[in-house]
Amino acid sequence: MVSISTPLASGSANGGVQPSDIRPQDVRILVVDFHAFTLHIVESLLAKDGYATVRGTSDIADAPRLFAELQPDIVVMDLTQPRPDGFAVFDALKKVAGGRHFAAIFLSAAEDRAIRADAYERGASEFLLKPIDETEIRLRVRNQARMIAFERALREHNEKLAQTVAERTARLQQAIDVLKRAEAQMSENLKRSEAEGRDRMAFLATINHELRTPLTALLGFASLMKDKRFGALGNERYSEAVHFIHDGATHLLRLVNDLLNLASTESGDFRLSLTPVDVGATVRNSVTLLAEDARRSGVELQVDIAPDVPIIETDETRLKQIVINLASNAIKFTPSGGRVTVKVKKDEASGVMILAISDTGVGISTEQMLEVLKPFGRVRQIKAPAAVAKQQGAGLGLPITKRLTELLGGTLEIQSREGVGTMMTVRLPMRRPETPAKKS
Repeated sequence: MVSISTPLASGSANGGVQPSDIRPQDVRILVVDFHAFTLHIVESLLAKDGYATVRGTSDIADAPRLFAELQPDIVVMDLTQPRPDGFAVFDALKKVAGGRHFAAIFLSAAEDRAIRADAYERGASEFLLKPIDETEIRLRVRNQARMIAFERALREHNEKLAQTVAERTARLQQAIDVLKRAEAQMSENLKRSEAEGRDRMAFLATINHELRTPLTALLGFASLMKDKRFGALGNERYSEAVHFIHDGATHLLRLVNDLLNLASTESGDFRLSLTPVDVGATVRNSVTLLAEDARRSGVELQVDIAPDVPIIETDETRLKQIVINLASNAIKFTPSGGRVTVKVKKDEASGVMILAISDTGVGISTEQMLEVLKPFGRVRQIKAPAAVAKQQGAGLGLPITKRLTELLGGTLEIQSREGVGTMMTVRLPMRRPETPAKKS
């Protein structure tokens, strides 16, 4: 017989589940053989390979107790036991194992195919004939040890995988819970927003009916009295009071209109009426409406419209509103003797029409540039003559103009130096806006 002493071979270094996860020292072996001499030989052979425990017994009745104590990974047993026979002992060991897997290597002196078939059917891992070949039994045991290594490593791998899956499932469930809460919150916010939208529209309708209507009437009567359509007022104090009433009503009506415009541009119900518009003519007509205001303020009002300004598809009413808001603002904050220039030209390369309104007015500081674009945002502590400083409004004109420009698909840019002047530049697409507001 050939003697070998090679321990369990190490596993592959390719990663994953490897037999090297179990060392020989981790393998426990139980040997059951009625013949004490055979028992000693088998124990001696297996002890050479460094297994953790190799214990044997020739007391057949004591095998189950020893099995329970040792909890072996491999059982080497002789089938040719006296009563009970080897199969009965094997059944008893399986009962003690209670479902725990162990490898069974059967030894038999009888070379009977029926016995071999019966052994494998009952759960044998290996079947060896006596007399025992040293090389064969050590290789068979080593193979079973390697199989056990694979099984244990695979079980550990599966347990880790199951744990990872459980952890990821838990995190996924947490994410789903967060998304569900966010969805519920968004739904609630949407309902609240819709309710607020309805409330806002009701409020705007109330303002329109309860404030603008009587203000318009008040302004009309004040105009009649100011112009003395019904005759003289009696004395100068009454005439002065009527002028105050007219100016106050005009300011208040402008404020109400600005509030309505701002609210409507921010609501989903704002509508554009897109039609072919002669930009040059529209801008010139709009500026003409401000000529008297410029004359009274002592401001020179210039208009420079390029001859090739095209007809574009836009909302003419909103374009007029943009021009009047920006130009009147420029006139308002330009001291007497200053100049306001309105220019219109096209930029074929970028596909936009440019409206630039510049002035030689008080200007805006860098710190307050963003403030003037906010609703009710105004230039604080303006350094200008009293006639100009008192012109400050409610701070709604520029926010409205910016929003109208955006709804027309354009942009509004402000360049200004305090004490030097301001330029407002509007860029509108020469083609139909890609995402206009609701169109009537």
